[in-house]
Amino acid sequence: MSDDINKPSLDLRTTPVRPSPWKSWIAVLAVIIVAALAWNFWPHAGTINSSVPAAQTTTTPPPATATPPATAPAQ
Repeated sequence: MSDDINKPSLDLRTTPVRPSPWKSWIAVLAVIIVAALAWNFWPHAGTINSSVPAAQTTTTPPPATATPPATAPAQ
């Protein structure tokens, strides 16, 4: 075997594989869409009751009593 000093050595380095830039943009767009939908459909505690008109409240009337209230005597 001859050792030739001018013989080129093998280059074992590999080029790094870069992820496609469009994949990261799709991920950012997906996060923005999910955040917008969550903001739109998330129940807000302060706005749920304010959107119901006063005539359509869901409170139940007090139960009826067996005897009517006393009337004031006539003078």
